[in-house]
Amino acid sequence: MQDTEEIKSRLNVADVLSEYIQLTPAGANFKAKCPFHNEKTPSFYVSPEKQIWHCFGCGIGGDIFTFVQKMEGIEFREALKILADKAGVKLASRNPDQEAKRNRLIELCNWASRFYHQALLRSREGKIGRDYLASREIGDRAIENFFLGYSPDSWNLTLNFLRKKGFNEAEIFAAGMVSQKTPGRFYDRFRGRLMFPLRNVHGQTIGFGARVLNAKKDFLGKYINSPQTIIYDKSSFLYALDQAKIQIKEEKLCIAVEGYLDVISSHQAGITNVVGVSGTALTMGQLNLIKRYGTNLALCFDADEAGFSAGRRGLENAIAVGMAVRMIILPQGDDPDSLIRKDKKAWAEAISKAVGVLEFYFDLACRRHDPANLADKKIIAAELLPLIQKIPDQIEQAYYLQKLSSLINIPEASLREAMQNTEDEKNYNPGPQAQDQPAPPLSVPPAEILGRRLLGLGLQYPENLPVILKNSPLSLFSQELQDIYNFLQKYYNQDRNFDLSRFKRKIKTIYPHYAAPIEVAILDVEKDFEEKPEDETIARETEVVLERLREEHYHVELAKIELEMQRAEKTGQKDILQILTEKLQSLTQNRL
Repeated sequence: MQDTEEIKSRLNVADVLSEYIQLTPAGANFKAKCPFHNEKTPSFYVSPEKQIWHCFGCGIGGDIFTFVQKMEGIEFREALKILADKAGVKLASRNPDQEAKRNRLIELCNWASRFYHQALLRSREGKIGRDYLASREIGDRAIENFFLGYSPDSWNLTLNFLRKKGFNEAEIFAAGMVSQKTPGRFYDRFRGRLMFPLRNVHGQTIGFGARVLNAKKDFLGKYINSPQTIIYDKSSFLYALDQAKIQIKEEKLCIAVEGYLDVISSHQAGITNVVGVSGTALTMGQLNLIKRYGTNLALCFDADEAGFSAGRRGLENAIAVGMAVRMIILPQGDDPDSLIRKDKKAWAEAISKAVGVLEFYFDLACRRHDPANLADKKIIAAELLPLIQKIPDQIEQAYYLQKLSSLINIPEASLREAMQNTEDEKNYNPGPQAQDQPAPPLSVPPAEILGRRLLGLGLQYPENLPVILKNSPLSLFSQELQDIYNFLQKYYNQDRNFDLSRFKRKIKTIYPHYAAPIEVAILDVEKDFEEKPEDETIARETEVVLERLREEHYHVELAKIELEMQRAEKTGQKDILQILTEKLQSLTQNRL
């Protein structure tokens, strides 16, 4: 993409990253403690020459775009815009008409937000809103921070204001600011309500939540929100995330509550890593937003069983995507807002005492049902097994399965079978599938790390290539690493006067997607040899890595043979068992 290359040519990766983290010189490179996982010694390296960064502790890496995406919790297009502005590069719009329409609607909503805010602060009619906020102990600073407003109780004041600002009726309708009874006859959607601007992660207003203030108009709905538009999607929105995101990262915890005032009261009380979910069922879109900033989540629902039950779908989604979920339990009849008004310390204490979600639901099941009663045993299992089934970590899943077995005195094997049957039924009956499936946890096999290290040694110090290419057990490596080694073998056989720059140009031309892994392999070696080492040092390092690979190869082959022997024993295949025994002896002797 021409834009990205232009931006990269103007920006130095070390300069960009140093705005977020402290870099220390390490030869021609820089190092730092990784911002994406906890570590005591730096394993995060930045190469200005290669324009890349890579953490050799957690295994993630990339360029300036991927770094800004991860640090800011944004999509690629947003990172592209940030870096383009920094580099002074004008981006070509992907779809000029669509981009212009989106920007136009955001501008419209921002103007509406200003209109409502001024109506709250200055208008005579807005006094009802000011009085209400005072009764809820919401101060001036919070009103300003959240840009709260009031929508005049009129059929067309908002419509006329937006017209005067240059927006036509089609745009005002598309932004969800007006409704129509008959085609072409528009009227204000929000009238006589306290207005909560809904702002995206960048602080741009994309819609509104509105609370009725006149008790006589409760029949219209206590709260109404903007409809779905091209800039507002309720299922992928979290209230106040724009103000909470930095604190969520620092606290390594996102607290999710239900109402707008719950969020505002908490922020006003100094606990600012709090967002609103506009309902209790967390969607995958909302969870993906939270995961940009961390994987620890504390949920606070209404303190009644209906509230706890309503959030089950969201909880299952959160568990399935690998989030550590806790439940904040409040006194009966309280929500965060009411609790804070009684005692700010009580809200902080409730957060600190949040319990694990599985522990909470185990306790809830025991309070509602009798584990000694057969009918209740079935109900408890039906309530808890779906939650346990969602746990991606096998050890944690086994722990809770064992706990359920002890609780209702049913064999663990029976529970596991019931859980498997449920899964089989789910797989058998086709239905709507979740758009975002939880990704399996990433783990890099030791052989892959060693293979990358060996590749870096060979590329950086080509005098060792003959030994490396002859002795590398390619079967242990990923397909990507095997392909790179095979290409390197052919290239080296054609020209024994190995030139790294020429090789990189060649592979980038034929296999451009292999350019990045090659640079990471070289950086892996550079970080440990800031100055050119003695030939003997590199030869020794090469031999050490090869020896570790041989050991890894032995253990992999041993595991395969032992598994095959177990199968042969179970099926009574004595001839195959004999062959495998001889194969095992040969493997052991060759190792010695």
